[in-house]
Amino acid sequence: MIPARVQAGLWKLMVRLAPEPWFIGFMRRAMVPADRFLLARSRGRVSVGGTTGAPTLLLTTTGRRTGKPRTTPLFYKPHGADSFAVVASHFGRSGHPDWSANLLAEPAATVTTGDTVIPVRARLLTGEEHAEVWAFYTGFGPAYQNYLDSSGHTAFRIFALDRVVAVRDGER
Repeated sequence: MIPARVQAGLWKLMVRLAPEPWFIGFMRRAMVPADRFLLARSRGRVSVGGTTGAPTLLLTTTGRRTGKPRTTPLFYKPHGADSFAVVASHFGRSGHPDWSANLLAEPAATVTTGDTVIPVRARLLTGEEHAEVWAFYTGFGPAYQNYLDSSGHTAFRIFALDRVVAVRDGER
């Protein structure tokens, strides 16, 4: 467990560095693969992003062309009682990240937080819900707005990943 004071310092450092082009490249090439590895091996308990206190999940989608599972670590915001909100920022690059296109093609996915795997159904947010989540992400610092400005998009896709409740035989 990282002491709260250290975690707060790491968070401030990441917020300051996140808009920098060299740090964006570092996150994309080193931190994302490291998070994917650490989260998978530790059953969701350890992540690079998690050292800053940012809630991190593993999203597993179905590849729209391959049909194979694709797993991506993402920061998230709790959304309602049983949902997670994630932003498809693609680190400010043009186009959309593959995971977001996968969710549009097949909304059924899984989220891993801690050592719990949760079946979810993705829902593209619009209107007030989109604005509320966007305000949360941009409230930390300039990174997400800078990503949007450099991407060529007018808005990013933001998804709610709603928990799917299993229906038992005989229940409807």
